[in-house]
Amino acid sequence: FSQPNVTYCESRLATEEEIARIHTLKWIEEVKRSQWWRVSLRSVGGLLQATEKVLQGEIDNALVIAGVGGHHAHRDSAWGGCYFSVTGLGIPHAREKFGTTKFAIVDTDTHHADGVRDIFLHDDDVLHLCFCGGYYGDEYDDPVTENRTKFCFPHGSSDGEEIENFIKEVPGRIEEFRPEMVFWICGMDTHRDSYGTRALTDNCYPRLAEIIKATADRVCDGKLIVKTCCNAPPHATAYALPRIVKHLAELDE
Repeated sequence: FSQPNVTYCESRLATEEEIARIHTLKWIEEVKRSQWWRVSLRSVGGLLQATEKVLQGEIDNALVIAGVGGHHAHRDSAWGGCYFSVTGLGIPHAREKFGTTKFAIVDTDTHHADGVRDIFLHDDDVLHLCFCGGYYGDEYDDPVTENRTKFCFPHGSSDGEEIENFIKEVPGRIEEFRPEMVFWICGMDTHRDSYGTRALTDNCYPRLAEIIKATADRVCDGKLIVKTCCNAPPHATAYALPRIVKHLAELDE
């Protein structure tokens, strides 16, 4: 993180007005009464700040380390350690501030991103590629709802199979869709020492980063936001995150 072409930023707090672009006032007030209010503001604020810096050309891409999840957050409810749609809120922010219209969201967390799917289901300018294969929450009635811009795919049972599935499903779809920005929800509960698929090793996540960065470079001038949070053991994040940064910053080249 101390390399000259790596910039460290402290996340700002999101405003209630920014969160209300997606979430109802009733839900915002409910989260405000919880112990997760401030860390949720900081998590969303960091994502919005990263989106701004990338679209302004101040930085090429960003890794956002959030304190909470986000992909199980609906407009007026949430579950699974999520409160607000951390990544999802980047989309109306970019549209309002910069006029950016088309986005891709790639989600490799263990579980189905029911909140993201619900929020953007009928928005054909958002491509949602969700790796979840069978890991759905009981709260969601229709977990595999798909249309021409919304897809679900199975997770692999090993690093090799996960990478193979990713290469098969992600680059080509993004290249065909031609988004102006790519978001990657890098859930690490797929790690073998976590609580999800328990299938992957430390080495898988940097390889996925390499693939998605190369795809963003080809399609949208490298405009890529990687969001991760707190669902992996410390040794996994300590290994994977610096190596993800190395790929984002092209330190190996």
